[in-house]
This record gives sequence, C-alpha cells and structure tokens, in this order.
Amino acid sequence: MYEGTFSLMDISTIIGIVVAFGSLIVGYLIEGGTMSSLFLLSPFIIVFGGTVGAVVISYGLGNVKEAMSALFKSFSPKSSPDPEALIKKICDMADVCRKEGLLKLEKMVSDSDLQDDKYLMLKEGMLLATDSKNANRIQETLEADVESYAVKAQMQIDVFEGAGGFSPTLGIIGTIMGLVRVLANMSDAASLTKSISVAFIATLYGVVIANILYIPAANHLKICLKRQQVFQQMTIDGIDLLARSESSRNIANKLSLYYHAFPGGEKKYKAGIEN
Repeated sequence: MYEGTFSLMDISTIIGIVVAFGSLIVGYLIEGGTMSSLFLLSPFIIVFGGTVGAVVISYGLGNVKEAMSALFKSFSPKSSPDPEALIKKICDMADVCRKEGLLKLEKMVSDSDLQDDKYLMLKEGMLLATDSKNANRIQETLEADVESYAVKAQMQIDVFEGAGGFSPTLGIIGTIMGLVRVLANMSDAASLTKSISVAFIATLYGVVIANILYIPAANHLKICLKRQQVFQQMTIDGIDLLARSESSRNIANKLSLYYHAFPGGEKKYKAGIEN
C-alpha cells in the first residue's frame, strides 16, 4: 500500500516549508535584522491580495477553488494512487472471469472496495468490458478519459503557476507604491532610510511567496498528475488484458512494469516479475 508514502510526502512538504522559511529568517537575523522589521501587514496585503485578485481575474473563481481543492486533496492518502492494490483487484477479477465469464464484472462493480474515486476508471472499464465491446474500442474510450483528466489537471496547475508569476510583480508594485510615499515625505530625513527599507519588504514578500509556496505547489501537482496518468494507464492496460482473458499471473507481471513510476516501486517491480 502507498498510504504511508503519501503520509511521508505530507511530512516532507511541511519540513520543506519550515526549512525554507526558517533559513531565510535565521539568515536575516544573523545579519542583524529584527523580526519586527521583517513582518509588516501592508506589504502582505498588497502582495497576497493583489495576487489572489489577479489569479481570479485570469482563471475565474471556480477554477481557483478547484485548484485549491486539488492541492489539499493531493495530500490525502485516500486519493493517492495505489498500484499494488490495483494490480491485486484486477488479478482477482481475472481469476473470477476465467471461471464465470466477463459478465461477472457487472456485479463486481458495486463492491465496497471499488467506491473510491481513484477506481472510477476501473469501474468504467469493467462496465465497458461487460458490454462486449472489443478491446480496442474499450481502450479508445478510456484513453479519451485520460486526456480529459489531464486537461483539467493542467488548468489547476496553471492557477498556481500564474500566481507564481503575479506575486513578484505585485511585490514590485508594492515597492514602487512605498517609494512614492517616501518621496512625498522627503522633509523627514530621520525616517527616510527606514521608510525605504519598508518599501522593499513588498518585493521580498512577492519573491518569497512565489518561490516557496506557489511554484512548489504547481510542481507538486505536476508530479501528482504524472503518477495519476501512470495509474490510469495501468487501469487501461489491466482492463484490456481482462477483456483478452489473460491469466492473473500474466496480468501481474505486465502491470508490475509500472511500479517504476512510484516511490519505492523498484522492490515491488522485482517481486512482480519474479512471481
């Protein structure tokens, strides 16, 4: 099972964020900076609020909500691809079908362990197989689903990549606004230096948030998309092999090739081909 892997991924994400922000803050303090000068509300509002607004204008509120939902969902063990469980399910189906025929799949669709969203394509393939469609037609239908899923997932990735582009720009805008205010109050020379430093905090916020939050979030979703696509291709191949009445042993050996795309998959791959 890969639930432990995704729990580890969740922990590694937290560690990465803590290390990244921690390194910046500690480095700043070592050079004599103070926490009070680093955390200011107005630059944060300009950068974060401006970025959110620009993203909503660009992609629409609905797509932004879906992107956020996809990001949080990607850390859930329930939504993570589990190639080992998938192979076992397909092999069990193969054993049943060789004894009772493909029509038995129609009754197996309602099994409780197939109700997770990650098995939707498997269930669709099972129903297509029971409709006596040829293997090529089944494959074409399922591959169309894969393409549609990839388009939707890419739109969610685009939201975070867009935020990663807008954030530094909003930071520069915030800095310019701060400098305008500074230049409008040149009479107070004592506070001039402090005001200039405050103005540049907006640029800092824009660059940091983009490179530690938005862009890594987009990269994380890209990795999830690639693994989901591999998982979906495994499902397509598994259904194809079922429709061709392959034995469970042959199915397990062929599908084990996909283990390479998953963390810790090398051992499972070797075990699969040695069965």
